Amino acid sequence: MRKSLLARARRGQSMVEYVIVAAAFLGFGVLGWPFLTGLINALHRYFQSIYYIIQSPVP
Repeated sequence: MRKSLLARARRGQSMVEYVIVAAAFLGFGVLGWPFLTGLINALHRYFQSIYYIIQSPVP
């Protein structure tokens, strides 16, 4: 009886740790989404400006 209770407690602890880690990743992903969107837009503008400079007729 004692071993099954101990095994159940260990499984419960691992499930709680898993849920906390998963919630942290999800929370950081949701909170960081506007930053990532802005970063991708800035990268797109940067590459567009590089292509504009490369294709400009001025030597």
